[in-house]
Parts: sequence; structure tokens; C-alpha cells
Amino acid sequence: MLKTTWKPFWTFFPWLAAVPVVILVLIYRWEMAAFYQNLGRDEALAVDAQTEVVTQWLHEAVADVLILTAQNELSDFLDTGDRSLLPRIAREYLAVCRNREVYDQLRYLDERGREVVRVNFNAGQPAVVPDTALQDKRGRYYFTDAMALDAGGVYVSPLDLNIENGAIEIPYKSMIRIGAPVFDARGRKRGVVLVNFLAQTMLDAVAKAGLASPGDPMLLNGEGYWLLSPNPPPSWGFMFPGQEEIRMQSFSPPAWAAMNQAPSGQVNTEAGLFTFRVVHPLAELERSVGEAVAGGDAAAAYRWFVISHVARARIDRSRTEILARLSLVGAILLILIAVGVRAVSVVRLERQRHHDRLERMARVDALTGIANRAAFEDRLDEEFERSRRHDRRFALLYLDLDGFKAINDTQGHQAGDRVLRDVADTLTSNCRSVDLAARFGGDEFVLLLSELPEIAQAKAIAEKVRERIVALRWNGRAVSASIGIAGFPDHADSLPELIRLADAAMYSSKKAGKNRVTLAAKPLGQVLQSSIEVS
Repeated sequence: MLKTTWKPFWTFFPWLAAVPVVILVLIYRWEMAAFYQNLGRDEALAVDAQTEVVTQWLHEAVADVLILTAQNELSDFLDTGDRSLLPRIAREYLAVCRNREVYDQLRYLDERGREVVRVNFNAGQPAVVPDTALQDKRGRYYFTDAMALDAGGVYVSPLDLNIENGAIEIPYKSMIRIGAPVFDARGRKRGVVLVNFLAQTMLDAVAKAGLASPGDPMLLNGEGYWLLSPNPPPSWGFMFPGQEEIRMQSFSPPAWAAMNQAPSGQVNTEAGLFTFRVVHPLAELERSVGEAVAGGDAAAAYRWFVISHVARARIDRSRTEILARLSLVGAILLILIAVGVRAVSVVRLERQRHHDRLERMARVDALTGIANRAAFEDRLDEEFERSRRHDRRFALLYLDLDGFKAINDTQGHQAGDRVLRDVADTLTSNCRSVDLAARFGGDEFVLLLSELPEIAQAKAIAEKVRERIVALRWNGRAVSASIGIAGFPDHADSLPELIRLADAAMYSSKKAGKNRVTLAAKPLGQVLQSSIEVS
């Protein structure tokens, strides 16, 4: 009797149990495939961003050296030998050192290797080195290699730690020396201009570029030694006795083999997932500056590996999390199939939320954190339709910054980025919850002011925004804003015409002297302007 009672159970239960098991196995494989696909994509994007950082920093440093070789005061000194020009050369070196903040030393050495002008960064307190402290560098490799170049050539040293008096300088200074020969008007080689590039700034930027991905950023030289790495393994093994074997060849031979067989790719090893790109700095610089570039190594051997590494433990942890989640779902499915279906739905919902979150991120300006152009245009379309249906008024403000380029050019892109972020904060702080501020691109911003009782309120808000922007300061420098306003339905009853009028009003502010608010005219197209002078 007992056997008969259990027979139907053992006849049907294995088949019924097999259904959720098969489904869960398939879901597990699908989740793992999606996990690896997303991981590979994120890691590849991170390596692309890190590679761009490396090439951009090196390009800017080489460009600075080439600019310094063409310095007017230096050219005059080479032609005349007038030493009264040397302080003027030093002042320009000081300005570059102070504003760029990435050069430990800027020097002009004559053809005998003697320092003629030298400026030291001094940890943020740049100073001209007095004549009595200038040194003879005729025997140093970077002088002889740079001096051997023809006109237009640029020397780039390997990336290593700075050595002073025969010992590695403490605290460590990762350094690249970049130099170029200079010639007088008769074409005679008269020495070299040399900068000591503080590469830690570049390395920090590479690490920052990789923060958005799960992997750890790495940078290797051509021999497999770490120039940037998580800990462990340590960096700069080639510079410390006893650490010569601490390099990628011993850490992950399969990864090292793959990196030497392809210019870029991904390899999954026992040590984890390595996403890499081989960078040839000298070749990249030759393409970007259009000049011959020489380095301490042969051009073919001067290569770096930009890497993002996801450790095996981290991958296994993610796999375990997925497996544990699906195992729990499987146990519930064996009791009640409906619970399992719900669990699968939750998984799908989580993935959809992740997708929606990524879409929302794509609608935010990465620099300022406010809406980007695409998001603003969608919101503007919605507001136009809503206002037209419900007979409501709204205004569109176009803002263009005056004086932004001067700050960006003189204080650098980082200062320019601070200006844009501060202006964005000013706009959002003067918005209501129903309004929207966005960055249209460059130094152009827009404001959507919804549900206005009258167009005069838009003008008052614009004046307030303009005054607060003018009050901002960055190292003593300021910008202003030229603002154009167009309202619906006061100035236009169609969205294209409203946009055109706001843009035209903004340009009218520009033409009228900038730092002004211009209100679009009635449909006849005439523009009324209120000019506000800075007190």
C-alpha cells in the first residue's frame, strides 16, 4: 500500500521538479552571459577612457615644450647673447610652471649642457633658481639624447622615479623628461629646452578614469613592470633591488602572453579578467604633433600597457551571488511554482531598472550634473504641449557666458570646468521645482521657466541669475552672462519660433555689449532690450 501511495509521486515529481531546475539552469547561464557581457563592455570603456587620458596628458606636455622652444625671448637671446633677456625667459617659465602645476622643473640648457635658466615647482611654490645654483648636466642621458635631435624633434624619456644624488627621491616623484633642441637664426643648435613632467598627475587621472568600472586600473611599461597598480602588486619593481621579478610575467603569464600578441583585447585567466590596450606613446605623439619624437628606448620598445583588471575573487563573488539567488528561487519553486515565476519577474524587473538607470544617466551632463541637451529638448516638447492644452505661460532663457574662454585659456581646462559647474549650481539654485536648467554645450546654458503668471517674472529671474553669475569669482577672475528670453504665448505660438527668438535675443545681448538680459519682441520680431551694467 505504501509503495502504491508513493508511486504517483515518484512518477510525476521528477518530471515536475525538472521543469524549474532546467529553467533555473538556463537562467543562470543567461545571467552569467549577461554578467560577462556587461563586465567586458564596462571594462573596455574604462580602458578606452584611460588610454585617452594618457595620450592627452603626453600631447599637452609635448606641445608645451614645443611652444617654449619658440619663445620670442629665447630666440632673441640665442641670436644676441643678451643676458638681460634671461629674467624674461624665466618669468614665462614661472607662468607655465604655476598655471600647469605638472612640471617639476623647466630649464634651458646651452649646447655644453650648462643650465642657463631653471625654474623649480617647489611643491606649488615655483621659484627661479639663482645663477649660483645652476648645474652642469652635460653627462646626463636626457641632455645628450635631446641634443642629438634635429630641428623639430622631441625627446621623451622613460617613465620612472626621480633620482637625486644617486638615490630615489623621497617622497617618490614619477617623472618623464621631455626636451627639444633650440636653434639660433643661423640654424646653429644652441641647446635644449627641457621639462620634468610630474607623471603622477597623469597616473592619478588614469586611476580616476577607471573608477566607473569594476576593475582596478593598471599601467605597465614595455617590460611588464607596474607604473600604476593596486596593492598588491607594488609598482616600480625595476627600480628597487630584490623586486626585479615583480612584474606581469610572473603575476599572470597567460595575460602577459595575450598582451604581447594583440594591440588590444580581453583575456580571462586564473588571476581574473584583464582588459588591455597597448599604447605606443612616441608613435602617438608623432601623429599628434607632426614632429619626430625620440625616447630613451627604441621607438618600437617604448610601449605601455593600459589595463583594467577584475580579480578572480571578485568575479567568483558575483557568480556566487547569482548562484545563491537562483538556488533560493529554486527551493521556493519546488514548493510553489508561482513563487518561482515571481522570482524570475523580480530578476527581470531588476535588470529593467538597471537599464532605466543607465538611460537616466545618459540624460545628465557629465561635467555639471544638470540636464543635457537631449533631456531638455524632451522636457521642452512636453511643456509646450502641456501649456498649449491648458492655456499656460512658460519662458525659455538662453544663456551664453562672457569671458569664459579667457579663464579657460589662461587658467587651464580644470579652472574652466569649475566655472561651468559653479554656473550650473547657480542656475539650479535659482530654479523652482517645476523649472529645468540644462547645459546645451560649451558655455551655453538654458532655463525652462514653467507656469509663469506673466513674462515679467521671467525677466526678473534672468536678472537675478545674471547678477549671481557676475558675483562669482575664480582666482580673482569673473564671467558674465548674455541672456535672451522668449515666452509662450507672449512672443511665439510655435516651439521652433520660440527657440529662434530666445536664441536671437541672446545674440542681441552679445551684440549690445554682453552682460545683459534681452527680452524677445512681440511676434513682429522686434527685440526690446534691457541693459544692465555691472556696478
